Amino acid sequence: MDNHFDVIVLGTGLTESITAAALSKAGFRVAHIDPNPYYGADEASLSLDELMQWVDHHKEDNHSVTRYGEVPPHARQYSISLAPSVIPSIGPFISSLVASGVYRYGSFKLLGRVVIYDGGILKDVPQSKDDIFQSKAMSLLEKRRVTRFLMFAAGEFENSKELHGQEDLPLLDFLQRIFLLSEATARAITYALGYCCFISETTLPALHRIRIYLKASGRYGPSSFLVGYYGGSGEIAQGFCRAAAVGGGVYILGRSVTRILSVDPTGPEYPVLTSDLPRFAVEVDDFPDRLHCRCLISSNTLLPGHLRTLADVIHPSISSCGSPRLFAMARCIAIVDGPIILPLDTKDSGASDASDSSLLVFPPGSLNGGSAISAVHVMTAGPGTMSAPSGKGILYISMPLPTNSIHSAEILLRPYLAAVLVLIQAEQQEQKGLICSTFYMQELALSTSSTSDSLVGLLAVPSLSPHITQGVDEAAIIAEATFKKAVSSLNGEIKEINPGHEQMCFGLC
Repeated sequence: MDNHFDVIVLGTGLTESITAAALSKAGFRVAHIDPNPYYGADEASLSLDELMQWVDHHKEDNHSVTRYGEVPPHARQYSISLAPSVIPSIGPFISSLVASGVYRYGSFKLLGRVVIYDGGILKDVPQSKDDIFQSKAMSLLEKRRVTRFLMFAAGEFENSKELHGQEDLPLLDFLQRIFLLSEATARAITYALGYCCFISETTLPALHRIRIYLKASGRYGPSSFLVGYYGGSGEIAQGFCRAAAVGGGVYILGRSVTRILSVDPTGPEYPVLTSDLPRFAVEVDDFPDRLHCRCLISSNTLLPGHLRTLADVIHPSISSCGSPRLFAMARCIAIVDGPIILPLDTKDSGASDASDSSLLVFPPGSLNGGSAISAVHVMTAGPGTMSAPSGKGILYISMPLPTNSIHSAEILLRPYLAAVLVLIQAEQQEQKGLICSTFYMQELALSTSSTSDSLVGLLAVPSLSPHITQGVDEAAIIAEATFKKAVSSLNGEIKEINPGHEQMCFGLC
């Protein structure tokens, strides 16, 4: 194998995989390396037995990781996501899927329902004007106020009189003060339309998110979101890796990088200076020769400490990302013996049909024994997304944490798991047992700031945002910024595109 490449990418997370596919299709020689034996890194999709191996491995380093139950038969029929998310039907990520052709490597369906937990019962969140006016849970006056707000949020609100001076007001207060919405309606909009994670989240970035989701509604159906089959993000990351391989990319999985060296082009090894001299040498475990490249792109977590401070960290401005910087995500994955169907709101004739793919939101303070600070999201998946065998279901529970917690993920999330099990048992009037479950804390690496002494061609990619609705869009935006900086360091020109392959377009221009 020729060991000289234009670009070496470390980590097969979603952002890195989109970037590798773009560079490969643009004609650059790409090597993509991951210490894991699977694609997707922290966003991987794993079978149930692979998940339990992953849990057991992490228990060695983190005693707060817990698991219960035994691996059932047919464990290979499960596809479980380490980073569950939904895909907005309009936005940077869906544009990159379509323009790159990677959509052909996966399958998708509409998210069935968005439901909010309110006063011990579930209420469907209307997804269109028709749903609003068919709802029996709101008075006519409240419906008119909601419609006025939605028209405001879908338009050019930046210079409006309603928003003037209120940009930094918490969205919950903004809705009640400016649009006179009831507390229940304002909470539904804040946490199940704006998808705020905390009470204190400000109005302007939340309005940017709401506008995106309102425009996305109706593109493929009534829901604003799509759900990926076979576990979601990890399967899609693998699709981008496949596109990179078709373009000539070389893949090395299950091998750790043992050393990264900055190459001195004035050294005796290179007696003649040319524009294509390598800038970096990478030593890979169990590989006899070093790999050389002119540009090195790495997940921030895979760079050695001394290089992390010298890397050009990608920090694009994203108007819809106004959530406070998260310290960690408390996560739970539970396998349920039976289909997961959330109760229908019988008061609302506009409720969606039953679906095993849904998103349930617990606002802060909505559950006794739960968090008074963070909103908690529960995603459900089942045979409808090819993620579980017939008659089984998967629950993903996630809680964002702005600071370090003295409690384990199990203590934080156990009340929510119990509440959801009670809800689905009441709906189907039968006992739903847990087959197995795991609780763990996903710590989020903080990105360092770029310095003026950063090495040319050394790019660091931050961890994927764990936000359940905007994480994939952020991945596409960061991937585009990384692609442009990589091309700039590679003499500033995109090579002639390989025959038969169209140029990657991120759909953001």
